[in-house]
Amino acid sequence: MTAQKREEAINRVGMSIDAMLGDDLRPRGIDSVAELDKIAPGLTFTQTPFGPPVLTLRGVGFYDSALAATPAVSLYVDEAPLALPVFAQVAVFDVERVEILKGPQGTLFGENSTGGAINYVIARPTADFSAGGMASFGRFSTVEAEAYVSGPLTSTLGARLAVRTIQSGDWQRSHTRSDTLGETHQGAARLLLDWQPSPAVRLSLNLNGWRDTSDSQAFQLAGVACTVPQKCAPDLLVYPLAPENARAADWDAGSPMKVDDSFGQAVLRADVEIGSGLRLTSISGYQRLSQDKFIDADATALLLNSFRQEGHATTFNQELRLAGDSGTVDWILGGYYSSIDVREHFSGRTDFVSANEPLPGLFPPFPTSEGRYTFRTRSYAGFGHLEYALTERLKLSAGLRYTRSVQRFAACTGTGEDPTLGRLFAYLGAMARGELPAVPPPPECIQFDKDTLEQKESRDRLAEDNISYRLGLDYRTRGDTLLYANLSKGYKSGSFSNVPASNSIQFEPARQESVLAVEAGIKAPLASGATRIEGAVFWYDYRNKQLRGRILDPFFGALETLVNIPQSRVRGAELGISTRPLAGLTLSASATWVDSRVDEFTGITPTGQTSNFRDSSFPYAPRWQAVADAQYEWAPTGRHHAFIGANINWHGETWAALGEDDAYRLRPYLTLDLRAGFGPANGRWQIAAYAQNVTNRYYWNNIFQYIDTRFRIAARPATYGVRFSVRY
Repeated sequence: MTAQKREEAINRVGMSIDAMLGDDLRPRGIDSVAELDKIAPGLTFTQTPFGPPVLTLRGVGFYDSALAATPAVSLYVDEAPLALPVFAQVAVFDVERVEILKGPQGTLFGENSTGGAINYVIARPTADFSAGGMASFGRFSTVEAEAYVSGPLTSTLGARLAVRTIQSGDWQRSHTRSDTLGETHQGAARLLLDWQPSPAVRLSLNLNGWRDTSDSQAFQLAGVACTVPQKCAPDLLVYPLAPENARAADWDAGSPMKVDDSFGQAVLRADVEIGSGLRLTSISGYQRLSQDKFIDADATALLLNSFRQEGHATTFNQELRLAGDSGTVDWILGGYYSSIDVREHFSGRTDFVSANEPLPGLFPPFPTSEGRYTFRTRSYAGFGHLEYALTERLKLSAGLRYTRSVQRFAACTGTGEDPTLGRLFAYLGAMARGELPAVPPPPECIQFDKDTLEQKESRDRLAEDNISYRLGLDYRTRGDTLLYANLSKGYKSGSFSNVPASNSIQFEPARQESVLAVEAGIKAPLASGATRIEGAVFWYDYRNKQLRGRILDPFFGALETLVNIPQSRVRGAELGISTRPLAGLTLSASATWVDSRVDEFTGITPTGQTSNFRDSSFPYAPRWQAVADAQYEWAPTGRHHAFIGANINWHGETWAALGEDDAYRLRPYLTLDLRAGFGPANGRWQIAAYAQNVTNRYYWNNIFQYIDTRFRIAARPATYGVRFSVRY
């Protein structure tokens, strides 16, 4: 494990961690962040309609669709941050292991986070030549292939090249016409170079990237709830709802439901031993993403709300740290800098009022709109961490971090190709300012300034600083049981969002949030190490939780903005057990109970009602989650190896919005995955079969209200296939 920035056994780390080796991830079908809940109960994955995926851990997550949205659960590859969640849109591959750290992080990892951190450890270049590959074929004509070659180039330079591709056919079907959607076209590559010119110096260069030209996912119409009922499109009121089938959806006929996204990353790491147990480490990372995708935001074939979303994101991060080990005290001192620059542009048809029946005189239909957004963030941090052995069995750990971030934001809501919307806003603006009621020409930016009522670009600046910390105490018994207790505080920086705005008040940022966490746990071996039990209890004091909420607009009803929940809390418990009761049989099970509650917040519901949300649970935070896995391995002949296995994943009930409204209920579900394989005992090749969600359980991980329609984002139905892998 590298949770403490050094290699150590997971059972000796005094914090709650879930981890799995790469060789165990692939057979279980865990090849992206979306499937990590199969090894880490308490973790949930949510796909946003217009933007990046959202990870929530122990009820702590940040839901926003902006390309620049920073996560509450941070992602890392070999300790180098993937600053934006969309960078992990295509799965990380050729993995040695993945580590999931629960609770506030920041005193050791580069990016602050209130929920936790996920660190992928990539397979390194090997000392001897090796190569391998995998190819699989599954349902929906899915072809997946992966290959690597690794070994020394010189006596001091090693290299590893890995490539991956996924190609599949359509998996979605229109429920109102004969049409299909859902192709996947993804490719990725990585080159690792490890250079060790002397025993004291090691340099590592990671060059990687991916391209995604898949179809956009279509949504399922779950309901019609017009924000201004008298202006609702008549055809929408009688449109058939989507059936409860994972494949059923709807979208505009002939629309370019496509994605064209690409990502590139370069990470340079240097480790230098400078004597007396001191090590200097530098990690420099550069990432760049280009995004272009089409979204149908009404889940119907009616020409109501469809967008083209374009964006560019560039991030840079630099960490420099010095670590020392004196035997009794291990310590780290370091500094961190990061920059994030994002530009986004939305354009398309946005029928805020009604496409079919304009209201006389004032509200004509306006077929186009657009939005332009610029985000710029600069962050600076200094941190320190130490571990002190009070006795042979008792260890104290402490960490401190100071962070300063400055964000600059600019936004412009525009009229698009058709000037109708701009003329309407110009007329409303002139009336509000007491000017002549003649309709002036539409301005470039049509949203109103909340103070002056002028129509212009909105600009803002948010400067914040904070001090996060961690205190921990570990005690190891003579029977090798670890008892630990931690007190930690973590922060997530404030955020601006890319909401379509009629008033600059919608662009006001959410302030930074904080979590004060208390946790106590146990990691105990039983039956001479054949069985292990891990458990933890935790309590979070959550301040200023950031949330995608709403305000009431006098013309357009409930419109989105970012808000802060002043005070809330989370309490919970985890329990896991793994055992080998028989030769070849491995069993494991774990469960998490999370009770999240809002203590103080009054806001606007998606349908425009003012509500007191006290005692509401957090969105995307099921009270119960559980995972169970079983695998049996045996030797059918003296030279061959076989296995069969199963995984059960249970998610309890939760909601996609505050208030526990049944219209936004994410109902509980249980999925069953099966696997089996056969190959020689030396592991040179293997043929395997897999089946995921074999009961074809229909469920969705998000439900969303946009303008007048409420829609679901369904998870995929049952998938199955065969896989062949080879190693040399």
